[in-house]
Amino acid sequence: MSVFRPQSIVCTACGTANVETVAMSLHGSRVPQIVAAIVAGTFQCFTCAGCGLEYRADGPLIYVDFDRKRWIGEFPRTMEPGWANLEQQPMDVFRQSLIDLAPAFLRAEADGFTVRAVFGLDALAEKIRLLDAGIDDRAVEVAKLAIVQQTGAVMSPGRRPRVVEASAESVTFVLWSTDGEQFCVSMPTTEIVSLAAEDAWRSLLREMRVGPYVDLGRIMMDGRAEVAVPAG
Repeated sequence: MSVFRPQSIVCTACGTANVETVAMSLHGSRVPQIVAAIVAGTFQCFTCAGCGLEYRADGPLIYVDFDRKRWIGEFPRTMEPGWANLEQQPMDVFRQSLIDLAPAFLRAEADGFTVRAVFGLDALAEKIRLLDAGIDDRAVEVAKLAIVQQTGAVMSPGRRPRVVEASAESVTFVLWSTDGEQFCVSMPTTEIVSLAAEDAWRSLLREMRVGPYVDLGRIMMDGRAEVAVPAG
């Protein structure tokens, strides 16, 4: 079941406290219109009543799709510097909900779930695109770094490659040039799979398999920063 609650969000520009109804949890297969809004980048977009600033409320929330066996914990982007302290939370909640404290009929359904931790709604949209296309997101992270090296694109926590389109045939990434311009690069899915299997990328692929946080942020940020978890 999807759960929404009113939440006070303080505008970073003028300090106005805006009360908005935001998602605490989403059952993906039952709210396809919301999933489409997440992918389109329009979900939870609001306007400050005080100054007119447009902003997005980006979690934390749990995204679950029992039909497609997906369990994704989405945290605000500002919490990503603490990823190492947070990435296991979705796995812990998943185990409590579907294994440790679940009735037998639910435990029987727990096998085969993809469990992920992401930071920001853009990252959640990326995971949905890749999962819908049936593409291994761990291999995609390897491809991102390879593309950065090939193109000389900028890579930093604030400007890293993101998947904007994905299909069984190809994946399209948006990147940033050194002069701050965005550009897109597409790569065949077969090439992504082959690339991840190469010995040169074995250590990076191994790192992407360590935990639920599957992102190049694993190698860009220490992940142990103390971050405040917003009240639910």
